[in-house]
Amino acid sequence: MPRELLMSYVRASGASDGASAGALWALEGHVEQCAACQAEVREVSATHCPADTALMDRVHARLSEALPPVRRRRWRRVRTVLSRWAAPAFGPWVMAVVLIVLCALVLSSAAARNSPLLMLLAPAMPLLGVAVSWGPRFDPAHELIASTPRVGLGLVLRRSSAVLSLVIPALAAAGWITGTAPALVLLPALALTCAALALGSVVDIQRAATALGAGWALFVVLPTLGRGRGVPPYLLESAAPGWAAAAAFLGVAVVLRRNAYLHPRKSGARHR
Repeated sequence: MPRELLMSYVRASGASDGASAGALWALEGHVEQCAACQAEVREVSATHCPADTALMDRVHARLSEALPPVRRRRWRRVRTVLSRWAAPAFGPWVMAVVLIVLCALVLSSAAARNSPLLMLLAPAMPLLGVAVSWGPRFDPAHELIASTPRVGLGLVLRRSSAVLSLVIPALAAAGWITGTAPALVLLPALALTCAALALGSVVDIQRAATALGAGWALFVVLPTLGRGRGVPPYLLESAAPGWAAAAAFLGVAVVLRRNAYLHPRKSGARHR
């Protein structure tokens, strides 16, 4: 890297030294990844801007005394490497897709073994994966999004429906090639997620999700556990067309009611 360009970058006087703003911006991106250029920038700064260098050294020393030592973890290194070629918001989407695919594999294995316990959790497992993917530890924009009024269960449901709508067709195509059916176990999750969003556009989203969850527990989980039998018939592969039709119908209802989320209902409580 030309030393003149590094001097322009350090002194922030690209216009006078012949370096354009675009060149300085590209240089900054290069310096962040190049250890040799970082050392040369420090040398140029110490030679031509000793006051700024001394100030930064004092600030660094005080921060090192006040802050606890940073422990580097492997996932942080992986995230740093990925950030070089992908946007930071790309990570949670990839993690959500991976976790939902794993959920599909686990649930399809439970269905093959005629094990009802995991299948009864089919509507909730993908939502948990989505919630974890956009948690404060993995989403770089978590604090910014958490301050918006549309955060909460509604956001988790919307993200879950988006990821499920992406994953299910891909898994269906892969299952058609391999002769398996991992996508079928995700259809109840997509249908109930769309049902919660559609019902939540009429009533409160919390009430809609609570009612659907209570109905699933009352009419699906408890009877199955009470009988002590295997997977109920409406969670088997033969019920997939019905779930797919319900998901498509409810998905259309969500699209038609999308404006209801832009203009939420006013609370019925009266202000005195």
